[in-house]
Amino acid sequence: MSGYRINRVVMPAASMALVTLDQAKAALGIPVEDTSKDAALSAHIDSVSAAINNYCNRIFAVQEYTDQIRNLCGYWGEPLVTRQFPVVVEDGVPLVTVSEDGGLPLDAGYLELHPETGSLYRLDSAGAAPGAWTAALILVEYTAGFDPIPDDVQGAALEWLGTRWYAVGRDPALRSETVPDLLTQVYAGDAGAGTYGGAVPAGARDLLAPYRIWFV
Repeated sequence: MSGYRINRVVMPAASMALVTLDQAKAALGIPVEDTSKDAALSAHIDSVSAAINNYCNRIFAVQEYTDQIRNLCGYWGEPLVTRQFPVVVEDGVPLVTVSEDGGLPLDAGYLELHPETGSLYRLDSAGAAPGAWTAALILVEYTAGFDPIPDDVQGAALEWLGTRWYAVGRDPALRSETVPDLLTQVYAGDAGAGTYGGAVPAGARDLLAPYRIWFV
């Protein structure tokens, strides 16, 4: 496909946090009734959640979007893929509408959608055979995201959060420290400082691998 796409958030999520404060406290062994660290912990949750969104090149929280696509030259049977997915389905009905060249939304009978991948297929005028996306302007209005957040994504967030939490105040240059007959410490490096590559804890990286989107 050629052309270009502009993706806009129409209704943002109330929160981008991938885990709750109580979940974070449980993972870190902090009593729920202890509120002394809530502000710092909430800031870490927000930072880790944003880092995971950036690393995976997607937004996990449910939001409403509009994809504006111009000068698309698709092949017969080739899907148009929404920028964010999965597309939310309510009562068996996907929350998506498509219009072409400023017209009314297309009849659902001329569309087929794979919600998990956001793949929209255009059917021909009879609604029976695959068609092609050829309009000069296509608007796709849809709701996408995960509700609830998948367990493995939350697990990755908690692992990354723990790495950052316990790294606070630690000397990032320290690789090994030994106190005879008392203590031996070996750190893996500054594992919680950034977003990409080796900065992502290995366990979190493995958990997030199936969710990474490899296109923009």
